[in-house]
Amino acid sequence: MDSEDKKRPFSEVEDDIFAKSKKPLQELSEDGPLTQQDVVYFKKEAIWRQMRFYKLQAEQLQLDLSKYERRYQTFIAVHQLLETWYSQILKSCDAGEAESLDLTASTSELKEKLDARANKLAGILKPAVAESGDLSDVVKLEGDLAAAQESKHDLQEKLSELQNQIAALQKIKDREDSATLQRIQSNSLAKQQEEESTNGHNKNGALENGKVEDNSDTVTISSADKEELEKLRIEAEELKAALGASKNASDKMSSRLSGAEASAEELRARLSNLTDEDLSNSPKFVELVSQNNTLKESLSQVTQSQQELVSKVKILEEKDGAYSKVINRELEEENGRLKETLSRSENDLARIRAVRDELLAKQTILNSEMDNKKTNAELNELNRVLNERLSKLEQTRQEEYKGEEDSKLQSLEKDELVKRLQILSTEVKEIEVAFQQTRSLTLEKQKESVDNEGIVKKLTIEKNKADQKYFASMRVKDSLSAENKVLKSQVAKSQELVNKLTEVEKTYVSKIEILNKSINDYKVIKEMATQENTQLHGNLKMLGKTRESIKKELSDARQDIAQLKKQNGDLSSEVNSKTVAFSKLDAKLRATESLLQKYKQNNTSSILEEDEKQLEALRSITKCSVCSKNWKNTAITACGHVFCDGCVQERLAARLRRCPTCNKGFSSNDLLSIHL
Repeated sequence: MDSEDKKRPFSEVEDDIFAKSKKPLQELSEDGPLTQQDVVYFKKEAIWRQMRFYKLQAEQLQLDLSKYERRYQTFIAVHQLLETWYSQILKSCDAGEAESLDLTASTSELKEKLDARANKLAGILKPAVAESGDLSDVVKLEGDLAAAQESKHDLQEKLSELQNQIAALQKIKDREDSATLQRIQSNSLAKQQEEESTNGHNKNGALENGKVEDNSDTVTISSADKEELEKLRIEAEELKAALGASKNASDKMSSRLSGAEASAEELRARLSNLTDEDLSNSPKFVELVSQNNTLKESLSQVTQSQQELVSKVKILEEKDGAYSKVINRELEEENGRLKETLSRSENDLARIRAVRDELLAKQTILNSEMDNKKTNAELNELNRVLNERLSKLEQTRQEEYKGEEDSKLQSLEKDELVKRLQILSTEVKEIEVAFQQTRSLTLEKQKESVDNEGIVKKLTIEKNKADQKYFASMRVKDSLSAENKVLKSQVAKSQELVNKLTEVEKTYVSKIEILNKSINDYKVIKEMATQENTQLHGNLKMLGKTRESIKKELSDARQDIAQLKKQNGDLSSEVNSKTVAFSKLDAKLRATESLLQKYKQNNTSSILEEDEKQLEALRSITKCSVCSKNWKNTAITACGHVFCDGCVQERLAARLRRCPTCNKGFSSNDLLSIHL
């Protein structure tokens, strides 16, 4: 694999993409052969000419759009005014309802409907304007005015066509003023002149000065000159046609202007005779005045009834405030009495509970003392029983030893007696020890019982304290429950009062709503009366405005006539300028034809070869540098290079989105269609 086929790292690609391209040539070279920078300048110049043409078209379209928007708004306003005026006339004369006029219908249908309306209005208003003349004349004059406006519209269309022709001529002029094209033509003419002069010297070295000048005048006409010749012929024919059309339009305009001036004078004479007496004598004006008076009377009645309702509402509000004050005062008094009874009952309950707690404490102390007495009595009884038992045992023992010992002691010897005495002494000691042990045990038990009694006393005291705390907490609980019950009862009573007040408020609100509805009805009646009054005033103003509008239309017609005169003068001056331009182009055409004849007479093979070279150079400028087949018609705005549309689309389809000349990236949004 070659090194060229390897993928480049992203850093190199990024540097290539974002690298600054060389600054293109902003001026054309003065002499020498055409360079690549001159070709770039030529391409940019062609793009600039096309952009100027687009800009001129956009400005003209913007002006036309704003003009048509203003005309449309004025047309809609005038249409609405005329429709309302027509419907009011039909209603006032009881001639039925006005049919809606569909503006989207055809011109013939609209004209038929407008003629029918004009005839209908002429029949309705003929009795009213019998004294001031026939109404058909006014209608006729209005028709003449409409015809003048239509002629104005036609002239404006002609003007737009002439503006388009001027734009085309401006484009041709920009192409002729192109420095690159002038450079190419001057180079070709200079080469042809040099070749002609050299050929002339080789053939006839001693020609006269006149002949030399004739040979220098015979220049070679290239294919570009032929194309220019054909364009000039076409432009001459177009200018001839435009000249004839402008002459016809100016004749029609002058005739229509004269008719419009005559109709405007007649309308001015008719409208100057209209006065206020004509309006006062009309039955519609009298009817409007009577309606205005009746509406004023009804308005005064409505205002009087409204004042009465307002006074009634104020009285009801005052009564409602007094009633609410009485209820609030009674509620406060009842609340104070309940609070006093509650405080007395709480004091009695606290006193009773304190006495009960004292009695319970005394009872517990007495019960503990009784328990102590019982334990002491039981211990004394136990000691007594033990003493009796000991005495009984001693007595039985003595009785057993009395009879036997006395008889035996006498028969026994001294040693045995000593032994027995010793045995008895040991037994007595053992009995004493056992008695002491039992005595100590009883004392210990007694101490334990005393200690237990002390513990029980302490526990009973603690229990009493706990009972007192429990009873105190229960008293607090009882007091809180009692307070809660009292508060619940108070809340229930207050809720009942609130419900009563809400019911009373609802009744008052319903009454107030009824009054508000009646007030709103009276307001609606008042508004309707005011609207009718304003409508009547508007009708009166409308009658005056129609007069003013007709006067304004006359003034506008005069202004339009003056403007049309001005446009006629402009068109005549433009026709003169066109004739001058036509004469110039005709002279240029004759000169080019003579040059062409000379070229045909003095054609040589060397000149043809030079022409072929020049044509090939021109083709290399205008043909695509990639395929060399198609004309250059697509420019890349990112770099300014121009190619054919097929090559550019093929590169986009193959994802080769780089310029073949400068390797700069581009996208489908960077393409611009041009015409070289």
